[in-house]
Amino acid sequence: MSDNKQKGRTALIKLIATDLDGTLMSVDHLTVTPRTIDTLKTAHDRGVKFAIATGRPLGLTGDVIKQIPFTDYIIYSNGACVYDRNADKIIYSNLIENDQARKLISYFLKNNVFFEIYVDGTSHYQLGTEDLFDTSQFPKEFIDEATKTMTGHNDLLKYLGDLDIEKITLYSVKDEEYKRFEEKFLSYDLSVACSFKGNLEATVKSADKGKALDGICKAIGITADECMSFGDAGNDIPMLKFAKYSFAMANGSDECKESAKFTARSNAEDGLALAVEEYVLGN
Repeated sequence: MSDNKQKGRTALIKLIATDLDGTLMSVDHLTVTPRTIDTLKTAHDRGVKFAIATGRPLGLTGDVIKQIPFTDYIIYSNGACVYDRNADKIIYSNLIENDQARKLISYFLKNNVFFEIYVDGTSHYQLGTEDLFDTSQFPKEFIDEATKTMTGHNDLLKYLGDLDIEKITLYSVKDEEYKRFEEKFLSYDLSVACSFKGNLEATVKSADKGKALDGICKAIGITADECMSFGDAGNDIPMLKFAKYSFAMANGSDECKESAKFTARSNAEDGLALAVEEYVLGN
């Protein structure tokens, strides 16, 4: 059950939006529990729209969609883009311009850090930098699945050409380099977020999960008061602040919990399903 001051109340929710890793997904980062799927399906059958909101590129959401095929919207690359699955089209994009992207890529290639860029919903990286990525904090099965969607290039800048990018993500950043890399992103007036230790993610300042969620609400004619959101990390904060019924997972960061209106049990305890059962289904 959720930890809040309005326990037991059923709200008029018309849209549920949730982060993936650490929130909707089990601790293996790959599966959604049967209880969560059944709960969300019941809510969807009652007319509640469902959106996933992730830092992943679009190409790394297929495993989720197979388990939750009734997903209506995909907010991806930390809110840089929104895909409407029913209309089968991208309805919003807010990208880092090519000139900025090229300068950042050149900088990080010289600084011995593993990073990827998201372009057109897919992930790309510089070949030869793989050893800089410490994958020990993730289950091997998740890493194996994720790397299938990543494309390595002998010359990342040549591949990029004149394209804009959705997001640039750094992994395994050393503690002593974290502040310097963060300030580099900020010097380009980009928004910076963190999803887990050693991670830095940058998008344009006007792109985040909260603004993307607001855009969906406006498109379907509802307000923040009719929206429920779930998250566990820094990149979820904008959508937790936006929705009236926002839940930080018990396994989430302190700043995430401070930004949410309520706290749900952890993703290992079906926290999302419990909150939806209580607030949306009235169980």
